Amino acid sequence: MAKEKQLPHNTEAEKAVLGAMIRSSSKVSEAVAKLDVDDFYPENENHRVIFSAIYRLYNRGDAIDPQTITNELINSKDLEVSGAPEYLMELADAIVTFENFDSYVKIVQDQAILRRFLVTLDDISKTYYTKDINEISDFLSQSEKKITEVTEKRRIGDFQKADFVAGKLSEELANLKTATSDDTVTGTPTGFTKLNILTHGFQPGELIILAARPGVGKTALSLNLAYNAAARDVPVAYFSLEMPSTMLFKRLVSADAGVKFDSLITGFGLTPNARLNLQQSCERLAQRKIYIDDTSGIKLLDLVAKCRKLKAQEPDLGLIVVDYIGLVTTTSKTKSESRQLEVQMISQTLKKLALDLKVPVLGVAQLNRNVEMRQGGEPQLSDLRESGSIEQDADIVLMLHETKLEDAAEQNGKKPNVFEKQDQAVREAQAKVVKANDDTKLVTILVRKNRSGKQGRVPLLFRKDYCRFDSLSEEADRQISALEAERVNYMGNQD
Repeated sequence: MAKEKQLPHNTEAEKAVLGAMIRSSSKVSEAVAKLDVDDFYPENENHRVIFSAIYRLYNRGDAIDPQTITNELINSKDLEVSGAPEYLMELADAIVTFENFDSYVKIVQDQAILRRFLVTLDDISKTYYTKDINEISDFLSQSEKKITEVTEKRRIGDFQKADFVAGKLSEELANLKTATSDDTVTGTPTGFTKLNILTHGFQPGELIILAARPGVGKTALSLNLAYNAAARDVPVAYFSLEMPSTMLFKRLVSADAGVKFDSLITGFGLTPNARLNLQQSCERLAQRKIYIDDTSGIKLLDLVAKCRKLKAQEPDLGLIVVDYIGLVTTTSKTKSESRQLEVQMISQTLKKLALDLKVPVLGVAQLNRNVEMRQGGEPQLSDLRESGSIEQDADIVLMLHETKLEDAAEQNGKKPNVFEKQDQAVREAQAKVVKANDDTKLVTILVRKNRSGKQGRVPLLFRKDYCRFDSLSEEADRQISALEAERVNYMGNQD
């Protein structure tokens, strides 16, 4: 009869750790900060009860030596299984030097993680063979979640001394270039110089929220941000929950080729030159590392799993876009849970995903209707739809605001006051500067939150016919900035 294989463990490393704890109070502090009783092999029950006894003594602030440990084991009725007091002396003699203590602790930790991993795999297998699997995707997602929870259970890190952190920073500063262009941003470049200046690019681990009311251009801008990153050889993942991949790609081609989207869809008015541009654009885009997933109503766990898989395939993955987070679904079975709690789970999971993969995650979100009823119509953080958790979890919140010439007060039957008239005059002047028309809008990115940088305003031209956002010329940007300052003065005088 074949002998049953034992789960991974290293008894000698466990003995070395316990021996060091018996002989040195400082090693007790290090060990209890990094290990718990479950890290010791279950069949080494004597090691488990000895560690638990030392842990209790340590928490009470009592002296730790073979005599006090023996007394604690007597009180917990674990003396016989522990082998004390003789085995305690054997453990103390087993450690010759403390020099390799950290290595022994790491061995115990790694063996414990490997055991949990194998047990989890066995549990998944048993579930498959003994229980009904109604949804294969749910089973796979839950299985991956279990595996991830095991593999992500890492050691509690030690404090880092100032000299270590300073040394790492010195290395970083030595390689830091003077930021004079988009090419020197420290994160994933956005393709818009003023936005890069405010954010320094989208940083690894950041959750960025891009929010607007319907029709302002949030999907188009998220696509532009993805395209701008990919054009700089940054791999990008794009989850499109509202639009099939073919339609999404047509928008990218329209923006890249400079051919009107309507012409691309209908073929009306396509000249031979435009067809050539479209073909060349397709060839260029085929070389970009843009990965599109158009699963409608994708489940949160599936989204996370796909991102982890892509990160393993593309280690330099530089941006993940989710358009939009309101359509992501969870596997929560509690019907009584509010949508706010569900969105909170989604935003927290996306933030954790960004941190775990060290990749910026851009989530597109809706604004509520309150923004349309506010004088001036500029969105605020409080306008984020469904959950304050989005505002809390996000590192950067970008909001799109379209400059409109209609006089809201007059539309509501009220006579505009002098300040409202002046404000409208400034908006009309802004539109003239950028030559805005029905197909070209002046849309401003409002940086409402920026955890690692400045807040500010980034005016852009939204060429709706081409699904493209462009930066203003330097001259137009200066004029818009001056007009914006004038508008702020007008509105400030109302107070």
